[in-house]
Amino acid sequence: MKAAGELPRPWRAVEQRAVSWLAAHHFRFDPHTAEESTVLFARKALVEMALLVGLRARLDPAPFDGDYQRLFDRMSAAAKRPSYRELVGRDERALLLYAGTHAALRLCGQESEEFHHLIEQSVAGRYATSFERIPYRQLDLLHTLELAGVDHPLPPVEDVLPLTLFCADPSVLRLGDRDIYAITHTVFYATDFGLRVPRWPAGFEMSRAVELLEALCLLSRHRGNADLVAELLCSLLCLGVHDSAEAERGWAFLVEVQEADGRVAGPEGIVHPGLEGSDEEYRSWATAYHTTIVAALAGLLARGATVIRRPRPSPATAPDDTQRTTALRRATLWLADAAVTADLEEALPAAATAARGARALAEPALAQAALASVVKRVEAEQGPSPWRRVGADVVFECAHGLRAASRDCATLDRFLEDTATALTGLTAVPVAAAGGVAHLMRLGWLTEGTGNALIASADPAPLMTDGPPPAMTAKGLVQYAGDDPHRLPGGEAARAVGERLAAALPAACQGYKLDEVAVLLRCLILLGWADHRVVRDGVEFLLRQQTPSGAFGWPAVDDPDQRMGLRQRWTQSCVVTLSTPAG
Repeated sequence: MKAAGELPRPWRAVEQRAVSWLAAHHFRFDPHTAEESTVLFARKALVEMALLVGLRARLDPAPFDGDYQRLFDRMSAAAKRPSYRELVGRDERALLLYAGTHAALRLCGQESEEFHHLIEQSVAGRYATSFERIPYRQLDLLHTLELAGVDHPLPPVEDVLPLTLFCADPSVLRLGDRDIYAITHTVFYATDFGLRVPRWPAGFEMSRAVELLEALCLLSRHRGNADLVAELLCSLLCLGVHDSAEAERGWAFLVEVQEADGRVAGPEGIVHPGLEGSDEEYRSWATAYHTTIVAALAGLLARGATVIRRPRPSPATAPDDTQRTTALRRATLWLADAAVTADLEEALPAAATAARGARALAEPALAQAALASVVKRVEAEQGPSPWRRVGADVVFECAHGLRAASRDCATLDRFLEDTATALTGLTAVPVAAAGGVAHLMRLGWLTEGTGNALIASADPAPLMTDGPPPAMTAKGLVQYAGDDPHRLPGGEAARAVGERLAAALPAACQGYKLDEVAVLLRCLILLGWADHRVVRDGVEFLLRQQTPSGAFGWPAVDDPDQRMGLRQRWTQSCVVTLSTPAG
């Protein structure tokens, strides 16, 4: 039984297995024995391994066990060679490589006066520390020189932090892998790997920072990227968070992907120098050493007694709903205007969605003119009823809107009556029809007994599988639920579906598939994810697509009819999502 707030025990086994694998391949971290084409790569690997060993000495006062000792011996042997340490005076752009190795030796009580002097001279040369670096790389330099005990004239950490991506609180839906590494490394260096609390910039909110890291951990898990998952676990620990449910899922993921010998494979598609034509053993090491080091580091931080610990912060205030409400009203008015002027085929969905937006805002008058316009035209139509040509959502939203306005439409009433009569004779309905049955019940066309029996006959379980594309899953679930979040299944199955839909949002946003973004968000809101960071950032993304007219979307095409068609469709999708009740 674990204590409250304590991470699950697998983190210790992850560290031990990872260090065992690294120790078994210790010879690969020696630039002296590397082939000419891979020497620089070996130097980079050496300093990363040295960081792990140095932190082990710093966080755990116990003597090194055999595996850590083997890694230390390899690092120490390399650093003692003049052919390695004197390079710091010849390749000043690579100062971090050598200063990092020296810092690790210093943390292990093995400081070299000569090595220290070489690094001081490089810093004094006014180039190694002053060429252009992006902010998190500047933090890396500051942190490394601090651990190496080398004085410098550079601005302090507090001056660099406001320039970082992490402190800008970015949308999780826009971040690529390089951005996420910039975020994790900012946390590492600013917090001194969880051993200090920096002076964060004005306006920095720890609760939002933790939500950002947790959301990125979820997305990285679903991409199968163990490297980023491990870095994000380290980052949460560096911020003092040891009681995160998302972190526990991240640990379970690492346990699952770690191989029996302790190796943790890096992400798909990574390419390192010298891999072409190399033997399988080298390829296996080169594509996994970094991820395995970070997994070991996460385990080390999880058990470090001196690492900061604080309760996971809760959001300080509820998100302001004003922006969503304002955007919904403006879009509803735009659709209501469009319904009056558009052809009937386009006017019906516009009026229906305007009625939905007005209903959500509790302002039915917003859609009255639009509904009156389409009803007049529908009643004047000759031949088959237009209600048979439009989707069920259009039919039911028009019916709700007309009822709220105390208006009638004879053709619509006949259609609803015929539909209810047909359903009454059935014993079961498809899953996609369950939401429509619920609408007919609310409108009074089906009795509760008949409606509930039909809804109970529809089994949503097939919708919960991970076979169909996420957008199709989302569409099926919202058709089944209608606007009743309580109808959707709960538990781990719902959690798994929610994660899969959330993981699909970044690609949909980056591909500007607004319809897909809208349906994914609508389903996530119904599933109870409205307060999740991924969903909040998704809703904010939609809000940023609203034009001054109230319509949604930037078509990037010149044809006026095509522009109008895209904007109406997108605006309808966005209004439906923005008016969805939270589960």
